[in-house]
Amino acid sequence: MLEVNRRAENSAWKSALIESSDPVVQRASEMILNIERANWQLLVNLPSESRVLDVGAGMGTNSHALSLYYREVVALEPVAERVRFMQQRFAQEGLSNIRILRSSIWELPFGQESFDLVAMNGVLEWVAEGQTGDPGELQEKALSKIHRLLRPNGYLYLGIENRIMLGHFFGCPDPHCSIPFTAILPRPLAHWYARRHGLSGYRNYLYSGRGYRKLLQRAGFNHVEIYIAVPSYNHPRFLIPLKNNIFSHYSQNFSGVQTRWSRRFVHRVLLNSGLLKNLQYSYVILARK
Repeated sequence: MLEVNRRAENSAWKSALIESSDPVVQRASEMILNIERANWQLLVNLPSESRVLDVGAGMGTNSHALSLYYREVVALEPVAERVRFMQQRFAQEGLSNIRILRSSIWELPFGQESFDLVAMNGVLEWVAEGQTGDPGELQEKALSKIHRLLRPNGYLYLGIENRIMLGHFFGCPDPHCSIPFTAILPRPLAHWYARRHGLSGYRNYLYSGRGYRKLLQRAGFNHVEIYIAVPSYNHPRFLIPLKNNIFSHYSQNFSGVQTRWSRRFVHRVLLNSGLLKNLQYSYVILARK
């Protein structure tokens, strides 16, 4: 990040990413450049005068995109290097309606009912890091804080992975702690398993679609819409409602043909049983106050 920021200060912020020799930056640059990641905002139908809070704004992609539609965006980010990058990015793009604030979800200097929209893209699973207490309770507490910040009929956006993603059952590493099976194990067993791999415990709780709905309802959100994000919430080409059977049509016609007969067989069985839509990689969730 220090090298990227040095480049951004002396050239275009986009060039600082694209021309980086760091393979991690190269992999992340497509996501950081893609402001279409925030196209989910077209589903909330809020007026342009709305005020938006982007929690865990990171490299500023969602804040950048949302500032093109709404009067004011507050980009909240605790990491100093990311704050510096956003300063360069927004200044070079002439985005004067974004205010950057270095802080976290646990230190929100705003009054109740201050925002019409709050975005949390890849953030909820991290809120327990550095905190003491049960991760699930901390996630509920964080969501309750967001609920209080929203004005009546305001929206919370969540972009997040699915706990019961199919790959987790076949040993794909958890995308946050990099340990296989932790997401799908019972929580006490996941804590033990993570400690066996050198961590202090398992803190990055994910949930199924039903689990996210229950968590949000406990935090005060009674209107929750869940969409399957394909291929992921960071690269959303399709947002497919989880509650109906549209995913079956997508899977049969747009998801590509599995080359191996065993994969085609498993795909067909899971699709016909109605389970496949619940085993996808990630969700976009819109919860209304």
